[in-house]
Amino acid sequence: MKQATTTIEVTPEGRYAFVDLTDELRRAIKDSGVTGGLAVAFCAHTTCALLINEWEEGAMDDLRARIEAIVPEDAYYAHDDHDQRFGGFVEHERVNGHAHVKAMVLSATSHAIPVVDGEPALGTWQRLIFFEMDEPKTRTVTFQIQGA
Repeated sequence: MKQATTTIEVTPEGRYAFVDLTDELRRAIKDSGVTGGLAVAFCAHTTCALLINEWEEGAMDDLRARIEAIVPEDAYYAHDDHDQRFGGFVEHERVNGHAHVKAMVLSATSHAIPVVDGEPALGTWQRLIFFEMDEPKTRTVTFQIQGA
């Protein structure tokens, strides 16, 4: 069995920005030499998500609008309340309770994607998409590829 790990850096343009990672996933699979197996895409950050969906501006605008409506930035978040926060609070830390809740609602830190004939077995319109929900900064996404 072959196994390879590739870590990439992603720097979104802004809050609620989307970045298409499908080509990076394909490159990681090709570089691994795996032609049949599994690719796991994992993002080790708590205020962004990995999505599998169509890369279409209207769909992304719809998700952005719905997630903002469901979890508004201007609501009260105990995560941002110095008096309520349990441990780990750093003075001058950015107010981002909304981004943490949005990430929990989406629950998308990783995806397992079959590899068939050396390619990710995504549907015709499916793409692997990174979604930033906090202030933009450089993030890491790890691809773990294994198989034959």
